[in-house]
Amino acid sequence: FGIEAELAPDSPALVVALLPVPAGQWHPVGAHGRSSRRTPASALLHVAPGLDELTDRIDRCAARFEAIVGGLIASDETSGKSAQFVAGGVLDEACTGIAFSGEVGLRSRLTQGCRPLAREHVISDCTSHYIQKLDGEPALDVLLSDLGVPEEVRRSTDGDEILRALPAHELRRGLLVGLSDQSERGRAGFGDYTVRQLVGIDPMHRILAIAATPRSGDHAVFCTRDLRAAHADLIRICTELRDEVESEGLAVIGAHYVSCASRPALFGSAEAELEVLRHNLGNVPVFGFFANGEISGGRVHGHSGVLTLFVRENP
Repeated sequence: FGIEAELAPDSPALVVALLPVPAGQWHPVGAHGRSSRRTPASALLHVAPGLDELTDRIDRCAARFEAIVGGLIASDETSGKSAQFVAGGVLDEACTGIAFSGEVGLRSRLTQGCRPLAREHVISDCTSHYIQKLDGEPALDVLLSDLGVPEEVRRSTDGDEILRALPAHELRRGLLVGLSDQSERGRAGFGDYTVRQLVGIDPMHRILAIAATPRSGDHAVFCTRDLRAAHADLIRICTELRDEVESEGLAVIGAHYVSCASRPALFGSAEAELEVLRHNLGNVPVFGFFANGEISGGRVHGHSGVLTLFVRENP
């Protein structure tokens, strides 16, 4: 198997992947992913974006398996619903997939294509969707300092004046904030960060509104996305995975890539990411799909890519 050409995110397609997995070392993941016990297996999931209690479903799967990867599948534009073919039937709004155990395992990395705009901070005061203080200082003041806004403007309570002073050339692809319960210092990439949009500022109270629920004590870094960072980070995860499987003496029997439907716009074409994967993974067949959200580390990410290698012991 292997995708010879990458299609546009809205193009229909059928992919068949044939993996040399012994009987008994794989099993389908059911529609609800329910289980009372953890299994020594890793799972590749396809999740309907309109699924009720989506986060709870993914949390249950993360508790059930040693590792989960995958993505939120596309839905019909008219009905907003999705369909999955599982065990000879069709399921609506489901969480399904396949789990691997035994001699076949998964090795995975997340790429978010982000570039930090300044140093990392610690959230010292926050409420639901609002960051009030970073490192003990008003959050808006910290952001403006990180972005190099002139000091006289930083003290302003005029929202329009503040917005005009932001470095537009740095923020062409948005202003984001990465959140993590551990420091990313000294390590490459944003693998442990959940990256979300910064959606508003309150110049009177000096607080920030974000599309996430921050927690006091978490680490935060302001960042943005650009082609150079995304290209370099995609190469990084390929290199890390290749080095990992080589150091463990494993053979790669296939690769799966979940890419956000927005990433072709960042890379400039629908085939650009596939070309990077081919060049840096070598003669490894790759298959996958465009997603409306990418699953890695038990969390749903956005604008990201999840590369997974299927591995086994060398014969």
